[in-house]
Amino acid sequence: MSTSASMPSAQPPFPQEQDRAPLSRRTFMAAAAVTAAGSALALPGQASAEPGGHHGANRVEVTWSSESTAPGFAPKSATWYTDPATGLAAVAHKLSRQGDLVLTASGKDFGTVINVDPAKTYQRMLGVGVSMEDSTVHNLSLMSKGARTKALRALFDPHHGAGFDLTRICFGTSDFTHGEFYTYDDGPADPTLSRFSIQRDIDNHIIATLKEALRINPELTICGTAWTAPAWMKDNNSLIDGHLLDEHVPTLARYYRKVVQAYAAQGIHIHAVTPQNEPGWPAGHYPSMLVSAQQAKRFVEELRKEFDAHGITTRIWAWDWNFGDTGTYLGDMFGSRDAGYTDTYRDTDGIAWHDYSGDPRTMSLMKTSYPDLDMVLTERMLWGTDGADRIARYLRSWSTGYISWVTLLDQNRATQNFGVPDPTPFVQSLDNRDVYWALPEYYFFAQFSKFIHRGAHRVFSDYGNTGTVTTVAYRNPDGTIATVVVNGTATAQDFTLRSGRRQLTHTLPAKTVGTYVWTQPGSRGTTTDAYAAIQAEAYDDASGVAVEVTGDTGGGEDIGSVGDGDWVEYGKVAFGGTAATQVRVRLASGAADGTGGRIDVRLNSRSAEPVGSIAVTGTGGWQTWATKSTAISGVTGTHTVYLTFASDQPDDFVNVNWFAFDH
Repeated sequence: MSTSASMPSAQPPFPQEQDRAPLSRRTFMAAAAVTAAGSALALPGQASAEPGGHHGANRVEVTWSSESTAPGFAPKSATWYTDPATGLAAVAHKLSRQGDLVLTASGKDFGTVINVDPAKTYQRMLGVGVSMEDSTVHNLSLMSKGARTKALRALFDPHHGAGFDLTRICFGTSDFTHGEFYTYDDGPADPTLSRFSIQRDIDNHIIATLKEALRINPELTICGTAWTAPAWMKDNNSLIDGHLLDEHVPTLARYYRKVVQAYAAQGIHIHAVTPQNEPGWPAGHYPSMLVSAQQAKRFVEELRKEFDAHGITTRIWAWDWNFGDTGTYLGDMFGSRDAGYTDTYRDTDGIAWHDYSGDPRTMSLMKTSYPDLDMVLTERMLWGTDGADRIARYLRSWSTGYISWVTLLDQNRATQNFGVPDPTPFVQSLDNRDVYWALPEYYFFAQFSKFIHRGAHRVFSDYGNTGTVTTVAYRNPDGTIATVVVNGTATAQDFTLRSGRRQLTHTLPAKTVGTYVWTQPGSRGTTTDAYAAIQAEAYDDASGVAVEVTGDTGGGEDIGSVGDGDWVEYGKVAFGGTAATQVRVRLASGAADGTGGRIDVRLNSRSAEPVGSIAVTGTGGWQTWATKSTAISGVTGTHTVYLTFASDQPDDFVNVNWFAFDH
């Protein structure tokens, strides 16, 4: 879809329950331009932000980026194409490191108070990044080798660039392409796919560009989709519009499998695919295809068979379209918890989303309905501090990542085939193709990508409000807390970040995004008392579970959507010198009579022999709570505790509120 599509209107602040989903991841010289001779993140007169530094006790590292104050250079203004240097000269902060702050004892409120609780965790971060569609790759190919490498480093280098670690590619072409539209098997009908080839992607430098990006950042994760199947698979025999023919659903599944294999043969792993870009949108002017829910359902099942038969681990994400266009599509594909989930649900790993209509909170609703699936925002260019707030809203609505759409057009808004695009993060000079300008949006995206690392868990934070500041917070794998604070107002805003018994106070300038990174006092080396109730949702790591508001006595949260193969991890559980004799688990189960499963308690490894096991049968409802126990022996010292879940049925079978050991 074109980057010129208008942004949905601002929504009201998120309710607190949004964080508790119910059941069921340079200034560049004087002209501010990047050239082959300049470092992409060189900030003359300013300290550039570097991730992964040493975070001393109570010390908070602060990095800011801001909008331009130049007249006529509001976000999305066309002047960013015609005279970007003037706009950038009036940008006060571009990943600018500020003086360190110090966490102090909690005290008096200062402005808007934002509470951060690292013990309450939600989805894991997959990544933040930009697309590598044909228009961007073509414009990069017009640069000299040295300039192109510097541009790619600015995008993907985790130390000297933005550290983008997620990208999206097109299988064939989209509306943003420099040449004619194509797929990987054009021509007469070819149901055996004998002509299949990704040679056009090689010729168009897509493969070489991705390989270089992967050399710069080996952690770069790539997802992809097609804007259309080959014309002969469609009812109108055209790449534009038309419906997928039912008879070619299995053919298209084989086609996708061959795409993944062809990229793998080039040394490029495709992490995830979606069945179709915007499956209900007949574009009229560029490649598109209508795919019904029943066709998508069958396609996912066929594709999963193809992947399994060929040992392919690529994930399948459904939908890949707007919040506001779902209708009954996903329900028709997946079924429901009450009526029973379909095989398609079990064959699917996530749901991909665009943001050209509707409300991001749709992702939270879908996470409630389909708790085993990741939510991922795969397409939407955003602008200014309002855009940064929108990213925070995606993440607060359970998205595991964000990908901007279209990365580099030139000053003529080229090359592309539809509409009048608004500014892209990079704008290329017409006079010298080695020169490009990094617009404020590049820095705003980097306020997330440089400081929130893959595998980080979102943690509880108050949203705030758009009249002052808004936030989202994560706990990184190294234990640091990264909180992104957005001030989209026209005036400076005072705020307090409060976490446990510590807080910081600060003033964020108008139209500025700040990222605040600290080590939670006592988080490293702190142990958990084995003989006190350990809240199930306070895990250090997990797979397959979801956090929900509990109906148990005392309130709070529990973990739900727990089924066969799921697990949770709790680090540094201290048993002391007296051996534990029993473990108690507070649980609820709506499993039908004769079904259920088992909770195994293991130490230090998910594959270790259980020290105790608890059989789970129905308690009368998913919020009908009971405490069950089992004897254990010989456990002393400090251990990582795992709860692993096993069942001979595919459906979820238990919720857990807390567990504790006795001696």
